[in-house]
Parts: sequence; C-alpha cells; structure tokens
Amino acid sequence: MNEAIEKKLKVGFTLAKMFEITAFYELNKITDNKTSFTYTVTSRPIKWFLKLLLVFATDKVVVEFLERVKKVAEAETGR
Repeated sequence: MNEAIEKKLKVGFTLAKMFEITAFYELNKITDNKTSFTYTVTSRPIKWFLKLLLVFATDKVVVEFLERVKKVAEAETGR
C-alpha cells in the first residue's frame, strides 16, 4: 500500500552469500506533525556456522540505526 497516509516498503537481499536479509518499513500519518515509523528486519544465516555467531549477537546496531533515523527525521521537521 502506498497512499498519502500510509507508506510501506519491503526490501530483500542476500548479503555476502551468508545472510538473507528482509527489511520492512511502514510509515503511518497520525497527524500533520506526527508520523508512526515501524521498522522490521529479519536476518537469516545461510551457512550453518553463522547460526552459532548469532547466539552472541546484540541489538546494538539496530538501536543505533534507529536513533540516527530519528535524529534525521526530527532535524528535517525542525524539532
């Protein structure tokens, strides 16, 4: 769906022949000055040994990415 009050985008790709990545972005207009942003990503290892590494992975990279998105969005709107 890609309407004035709701935008959705889904992207999928293979990273270095090791991970299948799918990202889903959704924007919903709440008011003229407020928008809800939902970001969902899945990362599926293709190689068996990478599954072991994911046990020790953290959400730090995702949290940092979303903080940068928030800062840019707020700067664009002058907040």
